Amino acid sequence: MTFRRQTRSIAEQLVVPFTGEGAYHGSTRPRARREASIAAPVVAEMRPTTLDELAPEGAIEEFDAVFPNRRETVARLPVPDQAAIRDDGVTFCWCPIDQAIAEAGPLTRSVLAAMRTRLVGDKRHVYVDSKIQYLARGDVPVDSQHWHIDGSITVRGARVERRGHGVMHDMKARLRGGVSPPRYLSYQSSQHCATLFVAQPLTLRLPAMIPDFDALDRRVRAIDPRCAAQPQAAIIRFDGLSLHRAVAARGAGWRLWIRCVETDRRAEVDAAVIECYGTVFRTMNGA
Repeated sequence: MTFRRQTRSIAEQLVVPFTGEGAYHGSTRPRARREASIAAPVVAEMRPTTLDELAPEGAIEEFDAVFPNRRETVARLPVPDQAAIRDDGVTFCWCPIDQAIAEAGPLTRSVLAAMRTRLVGDKRHVYVDSKIQYLARGDVPVDSQHWHIDGSITVRGARVERRGHGVMHDMKARLRGGVSPPRYLSYQSSQHCATLFVAQPLTLRLPAMIPDFDALDRRVRAIDPRCAAQPQAAIIRFDGLSLHRAVAARGAGWRLWIRCVETDRRAEVDAAVIECYGTVFRTMNGA
């Protein structure tokens, strides 16, 4: 399933406790095993290389991870009212952009039309994710506030399991791979819960492979770099080397978030992913 159509109300908003363990988006929460299927070819954009350089049980070296943190505002759209966000109706999960435009509600369709004119067009696929959520003060749109990158190169299988993990992120391959990473356009309707981006180039000493974003998050927070919140009703462009994180809402209201990705990787959609889309995560400071 790549989209969900539903009516929404404050009373029906699904709210669960915030744990910080992640909820698919910007996280490494374990996922239920699926039946084996024909694996998609590993494209250069997502090819892990670091494990091939390590002894089977060898230590994982650290390296200087350089994050350019490219981010630019490419469009500013009219700020929608709360009813327009609530009533837009359809959310998406790795949906091809043409299908998303055909199925979208009027607000999302207008944003996607603006995004399509700003695609670079050098990748094989263009997918759309979106969420409509009512967030009270202190609520978080995903179950993580860790600094992370989107579209990281992940590795699974026996070699990773022997190291005690179900999945690892090959940070060295992403940062030194010489291949253009996934490219993103992002929109959010409301300023009360705006994604935060690192707004300067940043170099971190980081393990070449990491099982989650904990170490990355700690090291970014220790540096305390200059940051910038995504502007309201703006479309921004960033890529798979742009550090960002979710923040808790500073007030109450509806929020539409849309992300469009240009990637060479063919998406394998898991129905369990869209089930968590639209869930709100309540912190101890929440209403």
